[in-house]
Amino acid sequence: MLDHHTGQVVAALAGRDKGRFFVITEVSEGFVFLADGDTRKIASAKKKNKKHVSPTREQINLEGLTDSSLRSLLARHNKPIV
Repeated sequence: MLDHHTGQVVAALAGRDKGRFFVITEVSEGFVFLADGDTRKIASAKKKNKKHVSPTREQINLEGLTDSSLRSLLARHNKPIV
């Protein structure tokens, strides 16, 4: 099982965000803070229980990252199902 760490791309497993991909902006005891650059901006990341996200092996460098560049990076994951 993968560890949760800053910059890691994760998939939401529960809640209204279920099935969407986010990047971890901060790790706290038992919780992670998630942003996608769209509904959840980097400056106001969503607090979510670690149990409710599934980590991937993809890593994003957060240094100098903007909301629009984050949206572009996550776009290939968050494609709508047709």
